[in-house]
Formats: sequence, structure tokens, C-alpha cells
Amino acid sequence: MLAVLLTLITVVVLTYYYYFRRSRKRFYELAAKLPGPFDLPLIGSIHVGFRRGPTEIFDYLLQYLHTVPTPMRAWLGPFLFIFIDQPEHLAVVMNSQDCLKRSYVYQFFRNEKGLFNAPPELWRKLRKQLTPSFAVTSLRSFVPTFNKKADLLVKNMECLVGQDSFDMFNKVGEYALGTSAINSLGLDLDNDTSDFKKRYLENAEKMFTLMWSRIYKAWLQPEFIYKLTSSYREEMERLDMFRGLSKKVLSMRKEARQKDLKSVRPERDENNARRPQLFIDKLEQIANETGILDEEGVIQNLDTFIFASNDTTSSAVATTVLMLAMHPDVQERLYREIMNVVPGSYIDYDDVSKLDYLEMVIKEAMRLVPAGAAIGRVCEKEIQVGEYIIPANAQIVFPIFKLHRDKRIWGERSEEFDPENFSPENCAKRHPYAYQSFSGGIRNCIGIKYAYITMKIVLAKLIKSYTFSTDLTLADLKFHLSIVMRIANGYMVKLERRESKASHT
Repeated sequence: MLAVLLTLITVVVLTYYYYFRRSRKRFYELAAKLPGPFDLPLIGSIHVGFRRGPTEIFDYLLQYLHTVPTPMRAWLGPFLFIFIDQPEHLAVVMNSQDCLKRSYVYQFFRNEKGLFNAPPELWRKLRKQLTPSFAVTSLRSFVPTFNKKADLLVKNMECLVGQDSFDMFNKVGEYALGTSAINSLGLDLDNDTSDFKKRYLENAEKMFTLMWSRIYKAWLQPEFIYKLTSSYREEMERLDMFRGLSKKVLSMRKEARQKDLKSVRPERDENNARRPQLFIDKLEQIANETGILDEEGVIQNLDTFIFASNDTTSSAVATTVLMLAMHPDVQERLYREIMNVVPGSYIDYDDVSKLDYLEMVIKEAMRLVPAGAAIGRVCEKEIQVGEYIIPANAQIVFPIFKLHRDKRIWGERSEEFDPENFSPENCAKRHPYAYQSFSGGIRNCIGIKYAYITMKIVLAKLIKSYTFSTDLTLADLKFHLSIVMRIANGYMVKLERRESKASHT
């Protein structure tokens, strides 16, 4: 009887699979024309995630991608993933209205109402409404906060002078969280005497790693299976803490309004650029005036802002400091530029644009260690990319890490740190889509200018105050996959106090 039942089940499954493939005949025909790895029946390439952690899977995928031409296909069960890393192909896909939707794997980040992961219809509305929040007037309003928190970071690092190596990421993380909490929520976390910031950052990193692991451990992707695991229970606990900050402030504001108070903080003059123009104000305005956001949507967009301005900033600044520590000649040249442009203690909005070499250094650091190792989209309609037709409903992956180290683009020294890669002359010779640290095309990052301002201010103040060194080399670095890529062996640096500043003014 059991044998008959198993036979019946097998026949049903195979019959369903046969008709399923027949109904997608063109989809499979187009996919078969693309180069790719050996795929096992039904499961495709799921087996590559077996017994590999976030560091091992990164090394494996990177080595494999260098052996296969792109576009390249890979199957995860019924899902077709197509990897694209040639700049001219990226330009086509990133500027297509039919490739605005995020890949289905982004649902694991549980942020479907936030700008980061919103479906195209909601994203278009949110983007239009939120763009003024990153205009010049708003950006100017954030500069005093950046200066104040950067000064506090410099002061807090005094105790590390002459000490053993420490992880720069942890220090920068507290700066980034402090600035994003003020600019988004109007909440100064430095008034909190507990270790909340440290716990918040540790919680976020572990939560994002859990979320990311579902991408390459494809057997955990079905929600009903994932809910049976301890990873799901841990993720829910961490998600609750992560969203707790935004929920708490939103609740405080609601209570204040119910008591007929105008705000949870003193009313500000919108024309006064010295006061931050809070992100939460704009989101509540959108929710009240347009109805495109409910309370959960406001919370998810606040969390998106905090995540984007915290994790990406921390990664980029810590990476830049580490690269400078490895290259003292670049560090000294940068120090001279900073002292010439900003000899005083306060860095104004107009000063930031004059720090040209600093921008080259930041971009080169983010080339070698981009915050996002890959970006995923869905091709909702067929699209021609080079000699291939990408089938509708294919998942498209842009492997940014590989793109940024491609010798065909960056030359034989593509694995080395050289800020001259971003000199005006070299940029003019290169395809504009060869560099994708903030994504490109229609759905590029809305906060690019915000990110560069905060990064330039904090880095300028750090380099003016300290000299950084490290025992690490580029060859030593191992990478850990999460929503934001991490250096697995840490951003380990030592620092000494600058002896003289006047001689370089």
C-alpha cells in the first residue's frame, strides 16, 4: 500500500512539473540560451549553499563568477536568476521601467512599504514626495548635527591613542546612529547614559545576517518552513527591537498631539538651516495629506532611513579609514587637502564640495568594499540585453563586488587601492555604470548627497585629529555577506594624535 501511495505521489509531482514547464515554454527556451552552472533537477543550484556560511559562500560565488561570461543564469528551485555585470548592460536594465521591481528575496527584509523595497507603484509616489527632503535646503540643515556628532566621535576616541588595534566600524557606527536618530526622529541618543546604541547596533547586524542567510539557504525561503526554525524566532525578537525606536518616537508624538501640544519638541523655523528638518515630519505629512502611507508605512520608512544612513555610512567610513591606514602616503596627501580647505574646526556645507581628493578616496574605498555586494531586480517584461533576451519574471542580479574589481574596466591593478581611479581624467574614460556603490539609473539611491556630506565631514575631522595605521593588508581581508557587506576580520586600526596642524595650513 505504501509503495502504491509513493508511486502515485511521484506521478502527480512529475505530471505537475511537466505541465508547469510546458506553460512556461518560452521562459525556459530563453533561459537555456544563457551560459550557467550545472543545475540539479527541481532544485537547480540550491546545493551551493549547503555547509557554507556567509564568508564561505561569498568566496565561492566570487570565484565562480570570474569563470563564466555574463549574462549568466542560475536556478534556485523554480526561480531563474540572471547575473549581469557589464556596464553597458547595467545601463539598459537600470534605466528600464520594466526592471524597477526589487527581487523577491528582498521580502525577507520585511520592509515592503519602505522606499528601499516598495513595489514600483508605491516607490514612484514615495520618491516624488520624499525628494524635497534631500534638496539643498534640507541638506544644509543637517550639517550642524554632522559637525557636532563628529566632534564627539573625535573626543571619544582620545582614549584609544597609542593603544592596541580596535575595530573602527564599532566607533563609526555610534556616530552614524547618533546622526540618523537626530535627523530622522529628532532624538539625541547621546543623552542616553545606557549602552543602548551599542546594543541597537549589535542587534541590527545579527538581524540583517539572519535575513540575508535565507537568500543562499534557499530551503529556508518558504515562510511556512522558516517559521518552524529557531532563526525565525530570533529574527522576530531582533526585528521588534530594531523597530522599537521608531515606534516609540511615533507613539510619543501621537500622545503629544492628543494633549493638544504642537510637537514633542519646540516648534522650529523652517527657514532656519541650523535646525535639522526631520524625516519623521515629512513622513507624517505624506501620511496625512496623501494617504499613501499608514502608520506601519511611516515606521518602515523611518527604519529605512536609519538603516541606510547608519549601516552604509558606517561601512564606508570604516573602510575608508582602514584603506588610509594601509596607505600612509594617501593619508598624508588627504590631510594636506583638508587643512588647506578647512583650517578651522567647523566644516560648512560649502566646504564639503571643495574636498575633491577626499571624495576620490571615499569612492575608491567603496569600489573595493561596496556597502552592497549585489543588487537584485525583477524583469517584468522581456528585455534585450546584448545578444540575449532576458525572459519576463527573471530575477536579475548585479554583482557589484565583481564589477568593481573587473580588470577589463579597472586595469591590472583592479585589486589595489588607488584614488586616482576617480580623477576627472580617468572617470571620463570609463563607462558611467562601471561604478555602482549607490546604484544607478531610475531607482538609484535618493540619499547619495546626504551620504557624501556626512562621510566627508566625519572623515575630515578624524584625519585632522589622528594618524591611522594598521597591521592588515588588502590581501588579508575576508568578507562576510549581510545586507551591508562586512570585512569579516574587522576594520582593525591603531591611532596616534596629530602632532602639528599649523604647518600644513
